[in-house]
Amino acid sequence: MLNNVVTTSGLTKHYGSIKAVDNLSLEIPAGSVFGILGPNGSGKTTTLGMLLNVVNPTSGTFAWFGSSSHSDNRQKIGSILETPAFYPYLSAVDNLKIVAQIKAIGFGNIDPALKTTGLYDRRFSAYRTFSLGMKQRLAIAAALLCDPQVMILDEPTNGLDPKGIAEIRTLIKEIALQHKTIILASHLLDEVQKVCTHFAVLNKGKLVHAGPVFEHREQQLLEIGAENPEVLLETLLQFPEQLNAVLKNNLVTVTLPANLRVVNVSRFLFEKGIDITHLVLQQKSLETQFLEILNEQA
Repeated sequence: MLNNVVTTSGLTKHYGSIKAVDNLSLEIPAGSVFGILGPNGSGKTTTLGMLLNVVNPTSGTFAWFGSSSHSDNRQKIGSILETPAFYPYLSAVDNLKIVAQIKAIGFGNIDPALKTTGLYDRRFSAYRTFSLGMKQRLAIAAALLCDPQVMILDEPTNGLDPKGIAEIRTLIKEIALQHKTIILASHLLDEVQKVCTHFAVLNKGKLVHAGPVFEHREQQLLEIGAENPEVLLETLLQFPEQLNAVLKNNLVTVTLPANLRVVNVSRFLFEKGIDITHLVLQQKSLETQFLEILNEQA
């Protein structure tokens, strides 16, 4: 069974003295919803462009489905890199027929794609009558025409109102249930948190973090004080479960695992004879973690 749909090794793109993507090595698991996250200008779109052979790498390699032969993989990948150009006076169906002819595929997937994207009831409406969210959904329908194994979406909710954003997020989840791998680039942390299973963070063209989203859910931080902070830290490191504990400014901060309650820690310290003088529970949001990742690389 194939574990990764795409791997990159040292993938690099320079525009003159600008390093748009710098030595990127990445693995994207099959069946995942993989978010490429980073501020504007971090190299997200350039990375997707190289994976789709519309941007030539300066150096490095990438492989789809374990093969470096990219021509064999075109029908397996559906993508939206920029705002699609549809004919405003044609209906959704007629626009998709043109896309199908360009891709040299039949019309058999047009109705299923329109149903998946929630546009079937408007299939005979002119494109110019569509809202921005509907236009984006039609673009996704176009990418679905070849029934791809992988969908690549660049900033799929960019410019949409809250209703349109919610619709696209729901659509991405529904497409993922069809056993497709989805790769999306976004600068919106909330988008990645709500729809992705895995994510990578790019900053100034460099990969600064990659991993499952569940490892970065909102964390609980327990701030503990005692008369002797060093002894407190040593005692916490003896806790039956491994704890991430750090001493700073005479207080020990503990990152609590999801299955651990504050009372378990305080009871342990009491049994070890530690008199607690300070005990505060704080929430560490995913946004805070993301900013910390970026600041570490600044």
